[in-house]
Amino acid sequence: MRKTILAGAISITCLSGGFGLQVQAQGNVDVPSIASEKTLFATTNSSQVQTMSYQDIYKIFLLSKFGLSDDQMTLTANKNENSMTIKISLEAILQSYEKGENLYTEGESEFKVGYEEYKKIFGNAIQMKITQSGTSFKAEIFAEGKWQAVSGQELDVFLMVANRADIDLKPGGYFTDTIGHWAESYIQLLYQAGIVSGTTDTLFNPNGQVTRGQLVAMIFRASGLDVNEDYEGPATYKDIQGFWGAKEVAILQEYGLIDIFDGQNFEPNKPVTREEMAYVTANYLGAMEYDIEKANKNNTFADKNQMRKETVEAIGLLQQLEIIDGGSGKFNPKGNLTRAQFSKIMALTLMIATEE
Repeated sequence: MRKTILAGAISITCLSGGFGLQVQAQGNVDVPSIASEKTLFATTNSSQVQTMSYQDIYKIFLLSKFGLSDDQMTLTANKNENSMTIKISLEAILQSYEKGENLYTEGESEFKVGYEEYKKIFGNAIQMKITQSGTSFKAEIFAEGKWQAVSGQELDVFLMVANRADIDLKPGGYFTDTIGHWAESYIQLLYQAGIVSGTTDTLFNPNGQVTRGQLVAMIFRASGLDVNEDYEGPATYKDIQGFWGAKEVAILQEYGLIDIFDGQNFEPNKPVTREEMAYVTANYLGAMEYDIEKANKNNTFADKNQMRKETVEAIGLLQQLEIIDGGSGKFNPKGNLTRAQFSKIMALTLMIATEE
């Protein structure tokens, strides 16, 4: 009988705060002001940014960008100058207040009252530029038509506005080959969650192909399983003795997540196909107690006849959940996928799994 992974087993700290722009408003605190006597954002009076590196600040804004459209927030990096420019729309900030748990906070009231004045100062969006300078950095904000220097405390306020949750950043994860990449925020989220790692301390290889062994490792980490507590014996595959992820393969086989690899050999270093990935990912959702039986599995891809029979509904499920898409109406089930592509798929899957 197939085992079920309890949703409570997942322990990904950076997902605990939820998604969407998060404005933290608190009353009765000493509040700094940005380019105005009026308070724009309410926050605590600590100045944590002084102890942070340029790379850590960049990672925080990457996490903030996750799940937001470009008209809500943009993050642009200049690798040659070691600088970043962050732009957050005033409308997105307003919406984040209205969607928050405390709908009538002091911060929301002040923001609404001063909204038109803020538009005069900042335009439709707040823009900040942060430039690395030696082991430190300088920050500037675009206000009243020009770039103006801001203090560390004022940068704290900006970080609090964009921050997703109370995250303890992991060391590393500043991958120079993903700066400006379309999947960068997805990769950073999974890195902070401990699901992916780089090929080196500073490189991720986003265009590298995902192998079967790597797929299993990432699904395993996302499941909150433990190789010591959940391992009950070797897998039935004949070729994984000595493979670094042999226990992970055995555990996921026991849970019924990787039935798609139904031969005598697992071939851990073989690039995984898109349909194999979809099947395993859909099984993961089911194991995380997502109700697959009642979900819409309508597969509308034009190349459905090229898919293995057992993968058709799995691919349809992920399509309907908008986790996967194709090109020109086709899915290309026998094709492979890159590390960047799967990072996006895994991050979107985690959102749905944790919501459930």
